[in-house]
Amino acid sequence: MAVSRLLLLCVVFSEVRRSQMGPLDFVCSPAARSYLNIIEPLKTAMRSCSGSDRLLLPIHLPCVRIHKQTWDQKSVQQKRASVCAALGVFLHALGSAKSQPGLDCQTSILKRLKHNIQNHLKILKNLEIQGMLGPPETGCKSQETSSLTKTLDLYGRLLQGQMELLLLDLSHTCP
Repeated sequence: MAVSRLLLLCVVFSEVRRSQMGPLDFVCSPAARSYLNIIEPLKTAMRSCSGSDRLLLPIHLPCVRIHKQTWDQKSVQQKRASVCAALGVFLHALGSAKSQPGLDCQTSILKRLKHNIQNHLKILKNLEIQGMLGPPETGCKSQETSSLTKTLDLYGRLLQGQMELLLLDLSHTCP
């Protein structure tokens, strides 16, 4: 009994410690980013859901494709604005998304994904980057889908693509 209480205390302490990470921890620690990247656990949860991955109505998702030459020419402020704008499109889309009635598992995944996007937005907006946030420059069109699986895939590509490239540009600020 005492061992299980000690284990529970350790788990709670580690979760509290992780939740107190700051934006610089996110930039400098791949482990912190990995902790916040919940795409694989959500995909695993999605596979165990019964029923369809179809949403009641199609949602508009951002373009997450990167044209490397254009990306490299952007300022850090423009890159952050682009990532924030893409996260905002995801957030808006998920705000209007509804799963099929009776599919509580899919609804739970939508809620967890929305919460994760909000966390990433808070971190990016709290990064200390000199200069104005500026408008994002978009080079491709958004896409429409009714698939929760495709939504998870695109969100994962945003985190592994634009987000990682932005953080690479900011890595010089790490101690």
